[in-house]
Amino acid sequence: MQTRNYFYLIFILSILTSCEADDDSNPEPDNSGTYSEGFFVLNEGVFGQGNSSVSYVDPANEEISQNIFSGVNGVDLGDTASDLGFYEDRVFMVVNVSNKIEVVEDGTFLKMATIESNLENPRKIAFLDGMAYVTNWGDASNPLDDYVAVFNAETFEFITKITVEEGPENILAEGNRIFVAHKGGWNFNNTISVISGSDVEEVIEVGEVPNSLAAGNGFLWVSSSGLPNYAGETAGSISKIDLSTLEVVKRLKGANASWHPGNLTLENDLVYYTLGAEVYSFSTGEEILPLEPDFIMEEATNLYGFKLNDGRIYAASASPDYTGDGKLFIYDVATGNLQTTFDTGINPNGVFFNE
Repeated sequence: MQTRNYFYLIFILSILTSCEADDDSNPEPDNSGTYSEGFFVLNEGVFGQGNSSVSYVDPANEEISQNIFSGVNGVDLGDTASDLGFYEDRVFMVVNVSNKIEVVEDGTFLKMATIESNLENPRKIAFLDGMAYVTNWGDASNPLDDYVAVFNAETFEFITKITVEEGPENILAEGNRIFVAHKGGWNFNNTISVISGSDVEEVIEVGEVPNSLAAGNGFLWVSSSGLPNYAGETAGSISKIDLSTLEVVKRLKGANASWHPGNLTLENDLVYYTLGAEVYSFSTGEEILPLEPDFIMEEATNLYGFKLNDGRIYAASASPDYTGDGKLFIYDVATGNLQTTFDTGINPNGVFFNE
């Protein structure tokens, strides 16, 4: 009986092996072409459990589709997805703990490539002149091995590593430059790297722990959260940098040490940022910070991702224990009224539009 079962098992495994070989050709999925009119929610999952996912929202029909990467390609996305970016007809997803970037075809989400070389603790991605720039912490306990990896966005070929200061996190392409905010990895930092081509052109000092970048009308805006309570709490700040001179022309600082702004963005000559679940805004010409919030996102009790797009705020909220499915709340930015709610995957950390 055991011998017969053994040969039966070998037979089954041979069939499965041949099926896996066939799968390498990436057959066209049944739901091809269904992901081109809406937007995406990136769910990082639980650290170490390999349960990252992507949700797709169809706003016209008010529907959300879960796990679209695995649904189309038959494989899991990986462990702790940290960013998603668009380049021409493809979507790049940075998967931090898995040390890889998955590239899929926009619209179908059919897998095109997996980039695994020259990545160590990758965080965020931006594109400029046909190149993909990816921030990497390296060994987070080593402050001297951080870098930005550069890949050809067309061929996925590795081009170079650009050595930068500790903790490169958010990254933004503006004009002919790349701007990198250095949070500090396991430590804390307070700088912005300015990259031209494959060189660091300038390092700009801003507030401690810069967390958000936005650019418009010749200026770069930077939100810095300040040091947290356990590290000798300091007030955060918002810096305005002249893109022609790379000089800080304004720094607005919070009134007390518990002021920690985040999620800074620009729309219609207004600077928006959050304090917890409160949304604030001020004119780009203002010299003082607002005293009262525009409104409070009361439903987003564990704000984890934030996006402002076309007059709406998209607030991604994690579950209370950060192990269950999260929610996406959509608010009208003019009134603060909640318009729609969607269930998402675990720990939704970002909302992404292909604009």
